Amino acid sequence: MSRRRSALFTPADDAGMLRKAVDTEADAFVFDLEDAVPPDAKDAARANLREVIPTLDTDREIAVRVNAVGTEQFDDDVDAAIDADADAVALPMVESGADVRTAWTALTDRSDDPPRLRVTIETPTGMHAGGEVADACSETGAESLSFGFADYCKAVGAPGTPDSIRERLELRTAEFAAMGDVDPVASVHLDIDDTEGLRRVAERARETGYVGMTAIHPAQVPVINDVFAPDEAELAQARRLVEAFDESDRDSLRVEGVFLDTATVDRYRRLLERAENE
Repeated sequence: MSRRRSALFTPADDAGMLRKAVDTEADAFVFDLEDAVPPDAKDAARANLREVIPTLDTDREIAVRVNAVGTEQFDDDVDAAIDADADAVALPMVESGADVRTAWTALTDRSDDPPRLRVTIETPTGMHAGGEVADACSETGAESLSFGFADYCKAVGAPGTPDSIRERLELRTAEFAAMGDVDPVASVHLDIDDTEGLRRVAERARETGYVGMTAIHPAQVPVINDVFAPDEAELAQARRLVEAFDESDRDSLRVEGVFLDTATVDRYRRLLERAENE
């Protein structure tokens, strides 16, 4: 399990930006073929991915965000991601479990070792189908589940991007991620200059169970990394709790005031696994 505290979005139609992205402190990268690339630049962006990704000197995860299942660009985007040997495919605008399965089939049909899926729900329809999306994430081994804040606000006709909607999406997506046993990753903070707001949003997401957050500018990465990095006291307690549970022959017990059962201990195990990859 690689660390993914921060994932930096970068438009794929700018080869120079793709190369510079890996000079940042981001734990992962999402090279974007969707919203950040106009229709007349899609072909050039795919060519950039094929040319640039194999030359990048990094062991950090590189994902390609494709256009949604059912769009005319989807198949060509998947071809480009496979040809470039991307580590993951970020799947936007997911509205059903079928969308996830269709994308996974497209990947497995093209590769014996396909990139894993990073799934994003961005519409009311997708949220309504969150349970079946979670099931499909589990079936396909998806690595993360996210929500698309800006697109959701647009879909419901919200004036701007109110925090009340974000909080609701955060909680529901965290629940769906738990159902599918995938990592929840928080949506971008849209105001690049609002460092204080970014930290507040990231801290709330972490408290809700999120393991990381996406960024739209390199300046956001250090704040995100700081918020989602577990401190030593937290890790030390996690080690003690896991050890106490493993040494016990009981299905549940109370240690240091914390109720432990298999599900709770698994959460602490994942925390330790992520920290080991820091």
